[in-house]
Amino acid sequence: MSTTAKASDHVKPCNIEQSERHNRRDAEYITSLNPRTLYVRPELSHNNESYVVPDLKGITLQQHYDAIKAMVKQKTGRAMQEKKVTVIGKNGKPKERNGSSPIRESVVNIKSDTTMADLQKYTQKVQERWGVRAIQIHIHKDEGHYTNPDDPSTWQPNLHAHIIWDWMNHDTGKSFKLGKKDMEELQDLAAETLEMERGKRKSETGHEHLERNDFILSEQRKQSAELDNEIAVKRDRLNAENGNAIKSGVANLFGKGKYADMEKENKRLKEELPKQKAALQQKHQQVLDAERDRLGQQLAEKDKIIEGLQTKYKNEVQHHQQDNQEKDRIIDQKDRIINDYRERLGHYLSTLSELLRGAVKAVIDYVQSGYRSFSARQDGDVRRYLNGQLDKEEAATNVYNASLPYLKTDECERVKGQLSYIVQDMKEEQYLSRSHGFHR
Repeated sequence: MSTTAKASDHVKPCNIEQSERHNRRDAEYITSLNPRTLYVRPELSHNNESYVVPDLKGITLQQHYDAIKAMVKQKTGRAMQEKKVTVIGKNGKPKERNGSSPIRESVVNIKSDTTMADLQKYTQKVQERWGVRAIQIHIHKDEGHYTNPDDPSTWQPNLHAHIIWDWMNHDTGKSFKLGKKDMEELQDLAAETLEMERGKRKSETGHEHLERNDFILSEQRKQSAELDNEIAVKRDRLNAENGNAIKSGVANLFGKGKYADMEKENKRLKEELPKQKAALQQKHQQVLDAERDRLGQQLAEKDKIIEGLQTKYKNEVQHHQQDNQEKDRIIDQKDRIINDYRERLGHYLSTLSELLRGAVKAVIDYVQSGYRSFSARQDGDVRRYLNGQLDKEEAATNVYNASLPYLKTDECERVKGQLSYIVQDMKEEQYLSRSHGFHR
């Protein structure tokens, strides 16, 4: 069986979170892998390479995804369709249509001497042909699998590169549409640019592209089938040779000769077959256990995130409740102060004469209204009190002093000015009145 890597580029929607963890090779991700079937060898990771287009350096795939959503809304006036929807097909029957996949990922087989420049040349040709832009390239030379997990020498490398594509036309806000023929041409372009043998077309093999774990299981099943076939061929050959030997009267004479040796080989193979099948089944189970452990780890991480969000929400609710309680306390305190102020004001005013109470109340209304000068009513209430007093200035001082408990520092001068203006005006009116009486 040939082990020469063939060119292939299989494109699928990008699982953003899983892709970034896989390509970053962070310690948490490596720890989540099953050491028994570890398909990433950290001691080889220094051979890996990564490339990000200059304008997206420091930008996560999730941030770029969000930017694409905003671009689609701006260009088309509609929100990007992210979820599956049910539509009616031409045959009148409902069918599911996948949501938009603005970011896609492909895994490209490479050779040991394939360079980042080779892959950039390939992605440039893809962009020139279809407009699809590669925004990240990650070469992985530390992945593979052990044919026998107990034997380090059985390591089989899986040389490949991950290419992250921006599958959107940023001029129109719509995704690029590549049909079946386009995807076949993509495979041809990969083989030609990377100088590799073209893999068989899916139309010829009828096989879908297998993910990493499925590929390992498929290879192990294939090895098991080849082993079974080899044993069956040897058994048939031995049976045929033994049958011929019996017919000739020579077979197994004295239990010696090549036929006896072949019988021993046949017996050994029969004894070895259950062991090898058991070993393969154990490997299959180990791969499945590793995948189950990985998915369990992801689920545990998500549960931890949800628990953290719930705790944060409860803390925020408690904080808002405490804030509301404090605000209610302050409001109650202010209400008590205002009520006390009103009671004291009423008691104080009741001790004054009726006209003086009216003048003081006019002053308090004035400062609370924020007006620049007394209103006509406030002016009249003050004048009625001053008219009953011989010394207008002394009377104005009485009004001011009676108002002091209810004035702020910056309000005192304003009140003094208004009272002084009224006194001066009344004096001028009195003077004019006398002058008119003298001339008569």
